[in-house]
Amino acid sequence: MIVITAGNKYIDIDAYASGIAYAKLLNALGQEAIFASSATTNSSVCSIITDLGFEVVANYQPKKDDKFVLVDLSNPDFFDKIVNKNNIIEIIDHHTGFEKYWADKNIDNNIEFIGSVATLIYEKFCEHKKINLLDSNLCKLLIAAILDNTLNLHSDITTQRDIDAYNTLQKIGNLTNNFDREYFECCQNQINANVLKSIKDDIKIEFVSDKLPKIFGQLTVYNIEPILEKQRDIENLFSSMESEWLLNLICIKDGKSYILSSDILSQNKLSKLFNNTFENNILTLPKFKLRKEIMKMARSESKLENNK
Repeated sequence: MIVITAGNKYIDIDAYASGIAYAKLLNALGQEAIFASSATTNSSVCSIITDLGFEVVANYQPKKDDKFVLVDLSNPDFFDKIVNKNNIIEIIDHHTGFEKYWADKNIDNNIEFIGSVATLIYEKFCEHKKINLLDSNLCKLLIAAILDNTLNLHSDITTQRDIDAYNTLQKIGNLTNNFDREYFECCQNQINANVLKSIKDDIKIEFVSDKLPKIFGQLTVYNIEPILEKQRDIENLFSSMESEWLLNLICIKDGKSYILSSDILSQNKLSKLFNNTFENNILTLPKFKLRKEIMKMARSESKLENNK
C-alpha cells in the first residue's frame, strides 16, 4: 500500500486536496494508494470542501511493508506519526530548505518554490495523460488549494504554472468564478464562528532564523474586521505560550498582510526584518505575504549576515 500523508499537527487545503487527488491518480495507474492523516484539518478545509464527499482515512494503522508519500511537507521533524521514515518513496512540496537533505537520501523528491502543491499534482495528471480523471469535484478540490495558497492568484509566489492549472481546471470542471467567491466566503464563515480555534489550527512552532519568532501563526481571511474585534483575546492566546510570536493575518479584500504581535522582542525583530513599525501591536505590509515567503526572507537575511 502507498500511504499519502502530510503534517502531524494539521492539514490545510493544499495537503488535503493534493493527497486525495494523488491517491486517485496512483490508483488509476495500478498502484494501490490512500490518503491518510492523524492530524486535524484547519479552516481552509471548510464545509464546501468536506461536502464534496472525499475520504481521508483517519486512525490508519500502518503495515510493515507500506510505502509513504509526503505532500506539502519536506521537514522530517513534522511528519505525521504514521510515517515510517525508512519507507518514504516520494516527497512533493513547495516549501524550500530541505532539497539537499532528500537528494542525499536518493528519494524521489519534487520540491519547488511554487504557489501550490495542487499545481504539481495537476501536472502529474497531465504527465500521465489522465486528465479524464478530473471530474467537477476533483477540479473544485484542486482549485480551492490553488486559490488558498496563491491568495486568489495574487501572491508574489504565484507562477504561470499555477495560473495555467487554475484556468484548465476551471474549464475541465465547467466552473465559474462563483466557486472562488463561495470558497472564500465559506472559509471566512468558519473562521468567524471560532476565531481562536482557527488560529490554533494553523500555528507553526519551528526555529527558522534568529530574525523570526519561533511561534508563527497564520490566518487568511477575506475581511479582517471580525478578526481584529478579537485582538485582545488573540494576544492573550499567544502570550500564554511564553515565547516570542507573531500572527500573519492575510486579508484578501485589502491585499495586505497585518503582522500582529504584542511581544516586544518579536516586534523588534519584525520591525528590522520588514523595515517598518508596529502601531497598536500591528505592523502593516503594503502587500500580503505568505508564511513560507516570510520564512524564506528571514533565512536569506540570516545567510547574508553570516556571509559578511
